[in-house]
Amino acid sequence: MISNRKIIAAVTTGLLLTAGCGGVEQVASPAPVPTSDTPTTTTTPTTDTPTTTETTSSETTTTEEETTTSETEETEAARRSTTGSYDVTLSGSVSGHSFSRPATLRVVDTISSSGTTNDVNPVDVCLVSGSPAGRPQPGAIRFGSNTGCLPGSGAADLDLASVDTDGDTITVEPVENMAATGGNLFTSSSSIAACPFFPKSGRLRVTIDGGDVSGRIEVTGYGGAFCGTTVYDAKISG
Repeated sequence: MISNRKIIAAVTTGLLLTAGCGGVEQVASPAPVPTSDTPTTTTTPTTDTPTTTETTSSETTTTEEETTTSETEETEAARRSTTGSYDVTLSGSVSGHSFSRPATLRVVDTISSSGTTNDVNPVDVCLVSGSPAGRPQPGAIRFGSNTGCLPGSGAADLDLASVDTDGDTITVEPVENMAATGGNLFTSSSSIAACPFFPKSGRLRVTIDGGDVSGRIEVTGYGGAFCGTTVYDAKISG
């Protein structure tokens, strides 16, 4: 008889030996049983797909329209804040003659004109002190961007100068080829023979803050072959 110890040893090695007529019979040991179930993991390849941000033409158009609208609203607000009639004082000199005299500065809505082909003025501006044509005096002046802004001109509305605005600041520059119309002029003396000078270059620049006005006018006028040119330079305050 085979002892229990030998049977256990045979099972451990996977062989069970038994005695009999048939000799030795080999019996396969049972297959091992897995102790735990391991889940099967499937790995999916990751593909990096670039993200493309597209801006449609409608979005671009909308942005441009919003920007244009905003700029237009700002321009309109600035225009409304500066239009009006202001009493100011001119203090300066012309042809060596000093002066300090009252004047009126007017800023009006754009006047349609048939004059020069320069850009449409955002506003029209005129500065008037005395009557240089009828009563010449040192510093008497009529200077405007359009004849329609000048009181009593009686002429068709003609552009005489270009106007630019930057917030509350307005710049007016005479158009040289319009000087010969005589729409703008100033005088340097009280003589009955005083030459009228017609501004052909330079600028008027004023800043209007509420009802306060500050600025300067410095223009060169041409008085013909006999009188030549002279400079009108004055501070504007009011």
